[in-house]
Amino acid sequence: MTTGIYTDIEEIVVRWLERHKINYQFQTSLAGGFYELGGAVVDVLLPDRMLAWRVMGEYWHKGIQARAHDNIQRELLEAMGWVVVDLWGSDIESRLEETMRKALIGEEILR
Repeated sequence: MTTGIYTDIEEIVVRWLERHKINYQFQTSLAGGFYELGGAVVDVLLPDRMLAWRVMGEYWHKGIQARAHDNIQRELLEAMGWVVVDLWGSDIESRLEETMRKALIGEEILR
């Protein structure tokens, strides 16, 4: 793993996946995500489980506009057959094991 390309919370998630030897892809572009408006860039894909994890920092994902964007992206990913799981930074930092175990089965920590 190369440090410096992850946010702090993304790095925690990636290290957890690597410690548990779970196959994943990082920062994957779907439906033109890097290049086309309306696409999605997923923080962590677990292709063997059809899970799309979005690592959500509270700073970047609060407010009406950010939430609307996140909801549209969720709808796109779900329409493509992915189970979308939002992993919030505060949950990753305060209860990592519970957050990750739930995420592996497609569940989120209730907010």
